[in-house]
Amino acid sequence: MAYLFIIDPIDSLNQSKDSSLFLMKECIRRNIETHFCAINDFSINEGILNVQSNKIINFKEKINYESSHPHKGNFFKKIFIRKDPPFDDDYLNLTYFLDIAVEKGVDVINNPSSIRKHNEKLSILNFKEIISPTIVTSNSNDVINFLNEHKKIVLKPINSMGGNGIFVIAKNDQNLKSILETVTAKNKKVIMAQKYIPDIIKGDKRIIIIKGDPLPYSLIRIPGNDDFRANLAKGGRGVSKKLTSQDMKIVNFIRPFLIENKLDFVGIDVIGKYLTEINVTSPTCLVEIAKQTNFDCAKFIIDTI
Repeated sequence: MAYLFIIDPIDSLNQSKDSSLFLMKECIRRNIETHFCAINDFSINEGILNVQSNKIINFKEKINYESSHPHKGNFFKKIFIRKDPPFDDDYLNLTYFLDIAVEKGVDVINNPSSIRKHNEKLSILNFKEIISPTIVTSNSNDVINFLNEHKKIVLKPINSMGGNGIFVIAKNDQNLKSILETVTAKNKKVIMAQKYIPDIIKGDKRIIIIKGDPLPYSLIRIPGNDDFRANLAKGGRGVSKKLTSQDMKIVNFIRPFLIENKLDFVGIDVIGKYLTEINVTSPTCLVEIAKQTNFDCAKFIIDTI
């Protein structure tokens, strides 16, 4: 039995913090043959999917592995897509390649066609009952009208991550036109605008859901003093807490959607009582939750998935 993890360059990952490496270590602990590769290590020859993967030997001070093992895609029982966004042409092509693996019976997590269909920002539009007022547009005038209605809003790029490219603007902001020209590329680029949620000062909550079942703990990412963004990559600090009844209402509300669409490994983001994102590519925060709670996230995930 062998598992394959599709990741960012392994030398760029922090072994003490990275969620993908955390899961790979659990696989090694179980004596599961564990490989990794990059997004461009796949090829198709006469309809057969091939991959150049690297076999993990062990995790010590450095990660020891054997390079460049050629395999057919169906050599692997499970393939984990753990490449960070942006969801660009290379990422899109990867999902088409992995459709072939699915056809051969490989369990690909998350299902590649589901990743294609469910943008991490736009997927929340399926749940208007539990999101803050939201518009998606490339038209600056739409955004201005939305701002006039709600007084303070958040602007988000559609295909980014880690808090990159996010702005908070208030009515009468002197930089409004300049910001809109930048984020919409002068009305050529689609963005999301949402009513500002004041509860962000209490933190942005990450909840990991595996096959419809959440980890019992979330990670609340609290903004630093000099930035409204709570992302850990932007200086936010993480505090793990047990899920609340409000958290479970949101999980239960979206569970049928996740199961129906084969989104087996997601990280949802919640601010106050509102769902703000459904992360389907490479959900993080596993290490932080495990360290603070002693809950074995990796064991739960590998057992469940």
